[in-house]
Amino acid sequence: MNRRQYIPQLNNTRRGFTLVELLVVIAIIGILVALLLPAVQAAREAARRTQCTNQLKQLAISFHNHHDTYRHLPSGGWWVTFLGYPEYGNGKNQPGGWMYNILPFMEEQALHDIGKGATTVAARRAATKQRVQSPFSGMTCPSRRSANLFDFTSTGLNYIDCDPFEQCSKTDYAANAGDMIVSEPSAGVPYTVTTYQEGLNNDWKLLKWTRVKYNNGVQSGTESLRDGTGVIYTHSEVSFRRIVDGTSKTYMVGEKYMSTDNYDDGLDAGDNEPAFAGGNADTLRVTAMVTTGNIKLALGTDQPGSSDSKGEYMFGSAHAGGFNMAMCDGSVSLVQFDLDPHVHRVAGHRSDGDSQTN
Repeated sequence: MNRRQYIPQLNNTRRGFTLVELLVVIAIIGILVALLLPAVQAAREAARRTQCTNQLKQLAISFHNHHDTYRHLPSGGWWVTFLGYPEYGNGKNQPGGWMYNILPFMEEQALHDIGKGATTVAARRAATKQRVQSPFSGMTCPSRRSANLFDFTSTGLNYIDCDPFEQCSKTDYAANAGDMIVSEPSAGVPYTVTTYQEGLNNDWKLLKWTRVKYNNGVQSGTESLRDGTGVIYTHSEVSFRRIVDGTSKTYMVGEKYMSTDNYDDGLDAGDNEPAFAGGNADTLRVTAMVTTGNIKLALGTDQPGSSDSKGEYMFGSAHAGGFNMAMCDGSVSLVQFDLDPHVHRVAGHRSDGDSQTN
C-alpha cells in the first residue's frame, strides 16, 4: 500500500473580505472620523482660546507695569492721525495710542525708541514708518488670524510725521474707553500737533464725549462729558485710585469685535488703522448698549458684513460663547455673550457705583 495516500491534504484556498464586509468597515471608519473630528476641532479651539487668554494676561501685566512706573494706566493717545513718537514721553503728552505706550513693558523697548533723537523731520518721518511696519507677536487672536502685520489699504488720512506706508501692525485687542459713544474734537478745532499741545491742560476745549443716560434701566437722553468714563481713552491718565468701583469689577482690555469678511484685508471699520495710532475704534471699544443713533449694540461672536457705526464700537471675538477680557486687577476671564447688557455697561464705567440706574 502506498503510505502517501494516508497523508491529509492541506486546503490551500485563501478566503478574502467580501464587498459587503469592506463597505461595513469603511462605514465604521467614516463614523469614527465624524465623531472624532468635532472633538479635535474643539480641542484646537480650546488651545487657541487659551493662547489668547495668555496674551491678554501679558497685556494686563504690561498695563500694571506701566502704572507702577508712571502712576497711571497707558493713555489712549490723541487722535487717529497721530502715531507714537518717543520724544513726547507718556501720558496725555504722548500722541500715540496705548499700544505704543506699553511697548517698553513688552520687551519691545527698541521698537518704541526707533527715531529717538532724530534731528530732522525727514528722519522722524522715516523712523515712524519703520516702527509702523515692524511686526511683533502676541497682538492677534489665533482663532482669528496669526500675524499682526497686514497690507495697509485704508485711504484718506494723512498721518502726522510719517512717510506713506504699505503695511502696518494691527491688534485684535482694545482697551475699555467706558460706556460713552463718541470721542471727537470739538467743532472747529483742527487736527494739528500745535492745537493738541496747547490744549493739553484743557481737554474740554479739544474733546467731547457723548453718553446715553439711563434711569432704572430706561434711556433718558444723552449727556456731554468733560472726561471719559472708562480707564483708557483719548488724553487719558487714569490711575487705579480713580477706579472707584473696584479693579476686579472694571474692564481694562479685551478682545474687539470684527467682521469675518475682513480679518486679513484691513478694511474692517474697526481694524483699518495702525496699532500705534491715537484714539480710534481700532484700539478703543465701549460698553454702551446703544449708539447715539439708537442702534442697539448687542454682544456676539464675529459675523460677516460691515462693522461701520456698530461693530466698530463693540467688544467681541471669534470664539463661541464669549470674549476674553482682562479686568483692572489683572485677572482674565471669558465674558459670556449672553451677559446682561446693563451688567456689561457698568463694567465699562470706572466710577458709577456699580449701579444699573446711572
